[in-house]
Amino acid sequence: MPHAFPIIDADSHVYEPPELWTSFLSASERSLAEEAFWYERGPEGSELTVVNGKAVRSLNRSKLNRYACFRPGETPESIGQLDPSAPSDDNPGAVDCSARLRDLDALGIDRQVVYPTLFAEHLPVVESPRAAVALARAYNDWVTKLCSEGGDRLHPVAVLPLQSVPGTLAELERVASAGFGAVFMRPSFVGGRFLNHSDYDPVWQAIEAAGLVACIHPSVGNTNPEFTSAGAFVERVAGNLGIGHDIAASIAPVQDNMAAVLALAYYGHLENHPKLKLSLSHAGASWFELALEKAETYLWLFPGPLPVSLEPERLWFERDTVVAFDAWEDSVGIMPEVYGQVGVWGSRYPHHDTSTPDEAIAMLERHDVAEDTIAAMLGGNAARIFGLPSGD
Repeated sequence: MPHAFPIIDADSHVYEPPELWTSFLSASERSLAEEAFWYERGPEGSELTVVNGKAVRSLNRSKLNRYACFRPGETPESIGQLDPSAPSDDNPGAVDCSARLRDLDALGIDRQVVYPTLFAEHLPVVESPRAAVALARAYNDWVTKLCSEGGDRLHPVAVLPLQSVPGTLAELERVASAGFGAVFMRPSFVGGRFLNHSDYDPVWQAIEAAGLVACIHPSVGNTNPEFTSAGAFVERVAGNLGIGHDIAASIAPVQDNMAAVLALAYYGHLENHPKLKLSLSHAGASWFELALEKAETYLWLFPGPLPVSLEPERLWFERDTVVAFDAWEDSVGIMPEVYGQVGVWGSRYPHHDTSTPDEAIAMLERHDVAEDTIAAMLGGNAARIFGLPSGD
């Protein structure tokens, strides 16, 4: 399914297999990980996830793994018809490079930026710093192996053990040397510290100095303690209202990413790191303009103790910043003068809410967005921020 311009998917995922834990950790590291963060799969879609010595609920409430169920040709209607009470095989592209490349060919995607799923949810709440360091190294080694088999089509995002600042700095140096171009930063509390905590100043300095993209990417958060991010609180409210199914995935990511943008704007993060490259992913893009407007209003009315820009929108748009949009976000198509320069398309492959480049292009064309702007939003902007080839 070729397109008239290169397509770069700026938000795709893996679904980490049990062998990551059994094959990419040493014997001593496995002893740490077994209690800190461990994952197993059994028959009939059963899963065991251990975090901090206790079994936690699965990301899936049914036998259907909605985080690895999409295949090319699926539609929202066909996904909705899947039987959640009957186990089904995951899309092998969630863990296998060859299968993934076949899917990319079928979808007309030239390159993908690849994020974690289970590590996005659970690594930030691991309490043991030593275990977090070992687990981060294991994930980064595993995803390196997966993506290296895809030539220059798959570009992994490294995870960081923020529980240990020295461990994070060492891992940053290691992944930068290994050729990673980006690092994962979940907008959540890690050990009581948010992204802009002063303890992380050396981390941000190292990211900026290495030229890595800091990818602010939420997780659903509904398995985490409530203090971590918005997901658990959203599910508690949903439970009290008797809604009957999980809703955090539709609400919490936007809240988490907005909180990150506001915190960074209020505390002068971009002023302190003028060469920092930022990507905001997995929450849509419609909220981005609103968050920057709210930041400007607040800063004009209640200036804080730090010398920050009173026009954060201008500052963020001048810097290397992108925000991933979803194919169904008509507001993005309505405002190409805003999102044409910062928008990148993300599929969420192979999650159940995966969209295709054709759907994104159709949405933008419906709003008469110019072809060169569509080309930028479907590939050019991502190529610029992630330093990827812009040709086929």
